[in-house]
Amino acid sequence: MRRTRRPLAVPASALALGLLLPVASAAQGQKPDFSGSYSFVQKRSHDLQEAIARSVGPAQTVGSKKSELVRVWIRSWLEGLVTDPDRRILTIEHDAAAFKSGTGDEVNSYYFGREATSQGPGGGNLKVNVSWKDNQIVTEEREAKGKGRITAVYTLLPDSKTLLVAWRLEHESLLQPLDVRLAFERAVP
Repeated sequence: MRRTRRPLAVPASALALGLLLPVASAAQGQKPDFSGSYSFVQKRSHDLQEAIARSVGPAQTVGSKKSELVRVWIRSWLEGLVTDPDRRILTIEHDAAAFKSGTGDEVNSYYFGREATSQGPGGGNLKVNVSWKDNQIVTEEREAKGKGRITAVYTLLPDSKTLLVAWRLEHESLLQPLDVRLAFERAVP
């Protein structure tokens, strides 16, 4: 996996494992084409501010534990999608070998059929992979040491214009796992 990461960039990809939604029908067994640019649709998405406050907690540290610094960093990282207009555009490219997705200055590259290692936003090593689950694309990034995990399930609806991303973040510093659904509309070329 090759990753280009800038400070406080949040993968748009993202939400709950096991969220199975109607998917775009593919002709003759072909997988749907997710490639394109999509604009974030806040009114069709979960309330990110509320979800972040509930799962991540306050914007300031409480105590002096190292996990508090990580938790506050995660919060500011997540709030980027809400506050940065440049990060409201999700771009996806994929073919049989690779899946690339990203918002703003961040692009994540995953390769079907192989697990890769990358450096996470907090500096630790991540094990990453991508797979098809029926007509959905599932990405997973998990700490090589620890229990942190980000899972995103990409679902293209039958209109081939609406993309839903079920995104789940698990980390020991969070009050509870963060599960959100993000909705995007395909940009007209």
